[in-house]
Amino acid sequence: MRLFIAMTSFFYRCVLLALLAWAELTQPVRAQGSKPKPRPALPVPYQAVDARMRQVPDSSARTVGGLARFITASFPTEGDRARAAFVWVARHIRYDVDNMFVLEYEREPAVVVQETLDQRRGVCRHYAELYAALANQVGVLTYVVPGYTSLRDAVGHAWCASRIAGQWQLLDPTWAAGRVENNRFVCKLNNDYFRVAPKVFIGSHMPFDPLWQLLPAPRTPQQFQQGLTPAAPHPAFAFADSVAMYTQQSAKQRLRATNRRIEQNGVKSGLIFTHLANNRSREENLHLDTYNAALSEYNQAAAQFNAFIDFFNRQFQPRQTDAELRLLLPPVLAHIGRAQELMAAVHTRNPAHLEAMRGFETSLREAETKLHNYQAFLDRYLSTNKLLRPALFMNFSTIGGRNEMMR
Repeated sequence: MRLFIAMTSFFYRCVLLALLAWAELTQPVRAQGSKPKPRPALPVPYQAVDARMRQVPDSSARTVGGLARFITASFPTEGDRARAAFVWVARHIRYDVDNMFVLEYEREPAVVVQETLDQRRGVCRHYAELYAALANQVGVLTYVVPGYTSLRDAVGHAWCASRIAGQWQLLDPTWAAGRVENNRFVCKLNNDYFRVAPKVFIGSHMPFDPLWQLLPAPRTPQQFQQGLTPAAPHPAFAFADSVAMYTQQSAKQRLRATNRRIEQNGVKSGLIFTHLANNRSREENLHLDTYNAALSEYNQAAAQFNAFIDFFNRQFQPRQTDAELRLLLPPVLAHIGRAQELMAAVHTRNPAHLEAMRGFETSLREAETKLHNYQAFLDRYLSTNKLLRPALFMNFSTIGGRNEMMR
C-alpha cells in the first residue's frame, strides 16, 4: 500500500512538472519586451466600460476630440474614463511588426496621435501618445514615459503614467493590445498592464528618467537589469513632490531636470546615452527658440525706437498731443523688458551660441540705456511750458552728426 501511494505521488509530480514545462513553452512573445508580465495591482472588472466602448460610432473615432466627447458623456469617474481610453486604444490599434524597432521620440506628439488614428497601427510610442492624448482630454492627467525593458536589447519602449483618483499608476497599452507570434501580431487584450502599481511595474519596465519609477527607492540601470531591489534610502525619495513640481514646470525646465536625473542615475548603455543626447539636443533647441523669441522682441523694439528717434530729430513734428507723446516709449521699453526676461531663461552649452548670446545681451543693455535717456528727455519735455519746449532741442550738442542722446 505504501509503495502504491509513493508511486501515485511520484506520478502526480511528473504530471505537474510536465504541465509547468508546457506552460513555460507557450508563453506569448510580447511586442518590444521579453520580461515576465507583471500581475495587476488590483484586478477590477470593467465589463460595462469595455462593452460601452464597443459602441463608439465611427464618426466619433476619427479624432481625439470625438473619442473624448464620447468617453466624457459615457463615464463620470476618472477610473472609468482611463479604462475607456485604454481599452479603445488597445483594441483598435494594431501593432506594426514591420517597424517594431523604429522609435522616434523627436516627432511632435500631435502628429503621432493623428497618424495613429488615421492608420490604426503603430509601435509603442503610437499607443502611448494616443492613450495619453485621450486621457488628458477626458480629465485624467497622463504623461508618456520613455524607457526600456532590457539593457541587453538596443530598443526602447514607451508607456504611460496616469494620475487616477489622486494616485499615480502605470499603464502599457502596447503590451495590453496583444502579442507577437512568428513575426505576426495577435490581438488579445491583456489586462495585466492596466493600472499597475509602480513596485510591480518596475519588474519589467525601466524609465530613462528615474522619477517615473514612482518609487521611494529608485533603481539604477544595473539593479533593474539584475532584478535587485535597492535598500530604502534615508530619507526616501519624495517622488510625489517631484512629480507635482514636474507638472508645473515649463518644457525647458522639465528637460533640464530630466537630463540631470538620468545622468545621476547612471548612463550605463548606448541606449541610455543616445536618449540623453537626444534630450540635450531638444533642450538646446528649446533654448534657441527662446533666444529667437527674445530677438523678435528686440527687433520690434528697434523698429519702434527708430521711428521715435526720427520723430525726435524732427522735434516732434507733426505735432501730437501730450497724451499721445506719453504713449510712444512704454511699448518699446516693454519689448526690451520681455527680451531680457526671455534671455534670463536661456541656458546653452554650445560655445558658438554662447558668444552670440553675450553679444545680444550687450545690445539689450545699450538699448535700455538709450531708452531711459530718451524717456528722461520726454518727461522733461512734457513738464516744460509749451512755449519753451523748442529750446530743449537746442541744448544737445552734435558730434559726428549724432546728438548726445545716442551716446
